[in-house]
Amino acid sequence: MKAIWVLENIHNDKGFYGKFNILLLLASVTLWKRNHPGSKTVLYCDDLTKETLTLANAIHLWDEIAQYTHTYKIKRHVFWACNKVKVISEQTEPFVIMDNDSLVFKPLTKYLKDEIVVSNLETGKGYYPGNTDKYVKKLSRRVRWQQDSLNVSFLYFPDIKVSQEYGKWSLEMMQEFSAMNVPNSQYLIFAEQLLLRWILDNENLKYKSLISTNWDCNKWDWGEEHEKGIWPFPESELYYKHYGPGKKYVIKNATELGYEGECELLINAINISDLNLDNIKNK
Repeated sequence: MKAIWVLENIHNDKGFYGKFNILLLLASVTLWKRNHPGSKTVLYCDDLTKETLTLANAIHLWDEIAQYTHTYKIKRHVFWACNKVKVISEQTEPFVIMDNDSLVFKPLTKYLKDEIVVSNLETGKGYYPGNTDKYVKKLSRRVRWQQDSLNVSFLYFPDIKVSQEYGKWSLEMMQEFSAMNVPNSQYLIFAEQLLLRWILDNENLKYKSLISTNWDCNKWDWGEEHEKGIWPFPESELYYKHYGPGKKYVIKNATELGYEGECELLINAINISDLNLDNIKNK
């Protein structure tokens, strides 16, 4: 099975990379390979990212480095994950794609069979743009959008027809939103996360989530359990952890281990004797 990571320096600036974020990326691929030794690992990145990881003596962690060009008319500061969706749209075999801040601590192979797998489901009423939103109403494809969504920090697609449909529609939506000059990244998660939930539910596709606890977007907390998941939170963190917005607390030194302690844990997991982070800013 192919496992994919995507990192694009949208500012084309060496100051874009932070120590903790790079360590998360390296730990993500290291832990995945440790638990899935037969998996082919691929990083899609730009030239500056490849250079940065080469200088860090970490580029060898991936079996393949795929560099890409971006030709879509998409506002990158709003739709900063558009290249992840582009990569999804182009895959030709079953695959896993993870956000760079997702860590897998144990083998997941037995759960990755015929069903699509996502990180977790979300209760998004009042959080995501809805049917009455002035930009959503202008989209060329007119459907009735639901309020529930899902988190795509971890995705497994066994059926590339679904992944290609989703990826192409998502890119189309991001281009339309960009032409409307939408104000913020709520429209990114609409095109990336809420759209996928709509496709899965309306096409009656089978899917499950790693975490069986709903994330309540408005309360910004874990909510009720559901039947489509594997492990409830916080038991799920024995198997899988997505840092997400929690990274800001690490950067602010506001976690139990503190910033340096969190970095040390990741360095130990990566276990590269000549890891060199001198060219990457600390925070």
